[in-house]
Parts: sequence; structure tokens; C-alpha cells
Amino acid sequence: MAESPPVPLAQALWPAPYAETSRNPLALHLPLMGLPIAVALIDRHGVVISGNDALRATVGSAYNPGTRAEWLFVAEDADKIARAVAHTLACNDRSEVRAALHDRPDEKQIVGIVPVPPGFGISALLTMRDIREQLRLEAQVTAVTRMQAVGQLAGGIAHDFNNILAAILGMTEQLLDRHPPDDAEHDSLAEIRRNGLRAAGLVAQLLAFARRQPQRQQVLDLAPLVGALRPLLEQLLGKGIDLGIHAARLKSAVLADPGQIEQVIVNLAINARDAMINHGRLDIAMRDVPAAEIAAQGHRIIPRVDHVAIDVTDTGSGIPPAIAGKIFEPFFTTKPMGQGTGLGLSTVYGIVKQTGGYIFAMPAPGGVGTKFSVFLPAVPHAEQLAEVPVSNESPALHADSLAGVRLLLVEDDPAVRTILERGLKRFGPLLTTAADGMIALEILDTGAQFDVLVSDIMMPGIDGVELASRCLESRPDIGIVLISGFAEAPLHRAVNAQDVHFLSKPFALADLAQAIVDAHRRRISRNS
Repeated sequence: MAESPPVPLAQALWPAPYAETSRNPLALHLPLMGLPIAVALIDRHGVVISGNDALRATVGSAYNPGTRAEWLFVAEDADKIARAVAHTLACNDRSEVRAALHDRPDEKQIVGIVPVPPGFGISALLTMRDIREQLRLEAQVTAVTRMQAVGQLAGGIAHDFNNILAAILGMTEQLLDRHPPDDAEHDSLAEIRRNGLRAAGLVAQLLAFARRQPQRQQVLDLAPLVGALRPLLEQLLGKGIDLGIHAARLKSAVLADPGQIEQVIVNLAINARDAMINHGRLDIAMRDVPAAEIAAQGHRIIPRVDHVAIDVTDTGSGIPPAIAGKIFEPFFTTKPMGQGTGLGLSTVYGIVKQTGGYIFAMPAPGGVGTKFSVFLPAVPHAEQLAEVPVSNESPALHADSLAGVRLLLVEDDPAVRTILERGLKRFGPLLTTAADGMIALEILDTGAQFDVLVSDIMMPGIDGVELASRCLESRPDIGIVLISGFAEAPLHRAVNAQDVHFLSKPFALADLAQAIVDAHRRRISRNS
């Protein structure tokens, strides 16, 4: 049996419309559009007649129908392309070269020139790898890298600023004690304290974005948590916005800080309210997303494990594509000067990432408004919560609450150390101070005995966690209180594992004194 003659490439790709296509070269364009490869149609003069979407994305600004094929590439590779095209057109033979595109000079492409049989009105196809997916991943990596850099900067600034606030608020508290409410200076000092606390709130948002905010994670059922927010959300949204909360019982729970999850919902609701200009509808829904359904969500970076999703959908103005990649960056805002800090969505982003989740913004179904989807890793529901007896009554602090307590205070910031030293002295401890961890170790090596160690975490030399660990090795009965402008999660878990009390700056002096009292009380109970 005689072998069938080879089928022309174009006829193999498009057998049905082959005859019609052969009379109109531009008719080849439509079948090429969906191919996962960049393809250009070249005439007998080496001119690009047309190309598919993948070609436009791959070539970039150099693409223009009517240009010569070699002009798509950098000057040093243009001659190779021209010779390859000429060879294919003259010899009806496939050519393949490596060349760099004009818009991507640092990356070599494998370029194929394939001859096309006569009758199509074109002479060759130029083919390249489709880099649309690569471009998408590069954009994601760039965005993530930028966010990480901004997060590190924000975290560092927040840590230093918290030290400053700790000193300001500490001194203000001491001055308020000296100036009672009937004093002429009391109101001014109270206003300083009020604004200092506002600044501390902004810093807490920065720390949430930088993922350096201590978390109190627990197993949460999101349905009652979000449902309980209805009165607050209705008040924040106003009467012009209809609120729908779809809080059906979920099969799975999440491991998260309840206060921070509430903050995520509230911030997204406020963002939606501003986008709707106080008129529209906001829907909050929760759903289980089994591992098998992760791929269908359309977000490739989510691991294929069970998740719980929170969808917050509004009927607002939507997010313009030009700013879609910036909405989670701190201080980015489209609001007029003085009407927003630009920290709302960045705080949401930081909390979600610190909880191990993902957040995405996309147009709402129907094309009106925006839908934010938060995906959090699922965990089984807690069948029974351990009941821990908690005493609601705590002895009130007074002038001699720490009388006789041998206290070692370690703080590298001179201003904070001075303020804490002055403030603690009125509670009556036997107080020794050290400017860093190495000095504290030298004091401990002399054999000096202490009941409680209070130390900053972030210090030059050895940090507070290492200082606490080394102190506990030689003095296992000592009470430990660690303080910091921020605490990285691993450090925070480490100190929790050793029954160490943690305070985040800025804090009220009474809170520190109470923490010292509690640490001393635990020390006594361990030794009794």
C-alpha cells in the first residue's frame, strides 16, 4: 500500500477551512490566537503580517504588524534572525536560533522559523515560547519582594517609634500623677497621653502589616465570631448601606487571634463603605473550601489543603486595574490628604499572612464593586474547650506593691530605661538596671540574687530571649518579664514555652508593675 503524501503544516492544523484559508492569509490569525505558543505570520519578504496574543505579550513594545522579523530582537541578534528567515524562505527548510528579544535583552529565546506550503499567502511562521505565565509570576515575585521590603522597613520603624512612645507615655503618666484633675496642667497632659495612644494604634497597624504583632491564636469558629460583629458593623456602615452576614455553621475552624480576625473584617467593611460613598450593599459570607476545590478558586499560590474562606463583597466603585497591585502597600491611599492613613488594607494583609492565609481582591460578580476573599488554613473544631479557672479579682497596685522585690531591669534605650526606673521606684522594689544583656550577665555572674528579671527583647549583643534562657539555667526559680516594640512569632512562642510574661510597648506603667507582681507570685508558688 502506497504511503500517503505528507500533509502540509497549515492543513494539519486547520484541515476544514484549508481551502478558504489559503486564499486569505489573515484568516490564519484566528486559529493561532489561542495557541499556547507565540506565533508570527511572515510573508515572502520577511515582514510580520500578524501574530497571536501570546506573541504580543512575549515581544512587547517591539511588536507591530508590518515590521521585519529581525527588528523584534536586539541588534546583536538581528542578523542571525534575518539569515534564518532568509534560509527558510529560500530553502523551504526549518531554522532554529537563539536570540534575545528587544524588550528582554538579558534572556535568550529559542526562535523557530517554520516554512508554510504555497497557497496561503504567507511563507513562514516564526514561533517562540509563550512567556505570559512567566511574566505573571515575575510580577507576583516583584510585588511580594516589594511588600517584604516595605514590611521590614515598617517593622523596624515601628520598633524604634514604640520605644519613643514608651518614653513619652511613661513620662506623661508620671506627670499626670503629680497633676490631679483639678490642676491647670492636667488637661494638657491628658491630651498628650491621648495623642500618644493614637500614635501607638497606628504603630500597631504597621506591626500587623510587617507581621511582627504578637498573636494570641486559638481555635475559632468564624460563624459566631463574624455574626457577633453585626451591631458594630451596622453602626460603622451607616443606614445607607445594607449589610448581609451569611454565617452558616462551618465544617472547619481556623487557628487565629480572634481580635485580629475581627480587625480584618472591620477594616474590609470600612474600606467597602468608603468605596460605596455610604450607599450600597455589603455582603460577608464564609464557606468551607476543601483541598479538592482549591484549584477551582483560580489562585495558584494557595496550597492544596483544606481552607475556610471569608468573602467580603461590596457594590462600590471597584478597584482600577492601574492601582490593583498597590492596594495592600502601607500608606497607599486614593483618599484626599488628611482623610486616610493608607494602613487599613495593609493591616489586613499583614494579619492574614501572619495567620498563614492568603487574601485576594477581584471584581465582584456582575462587574459592580469589589470582592475580597480571605483564605485561612482549616483546622478541626475544638470539641471541648479546657476550662481554666481564672480569678477576676486582682489585688490593686499600691505604693509598696513591689516592696522588697529584687528586680533587675535591662533596657538598651536610655530614655526608656530612665522612665521605667523612675516609674518603678515608687512601687518600692530593690532595683538594679543594666544597659544591655552582656552587662546584665556580668551582674548575674557576681552572684547577685534577683526575684524578677525585666528585659527588652531587641538589644545589641544577646537579645532578651537568650538572656532569659541563660538566666533560667542558673536561676530556675526567677520570674521573667520580657518587653519589646515588637516580637517575632518564633521568639514569642519561645518565651511562652518558658512561662515568661510578655508586654508589647508602649504599655502603661501599671501594666508593667502588675506583670512583675504576677511573675513574682508565680515564682513564689513554684518554690512553695
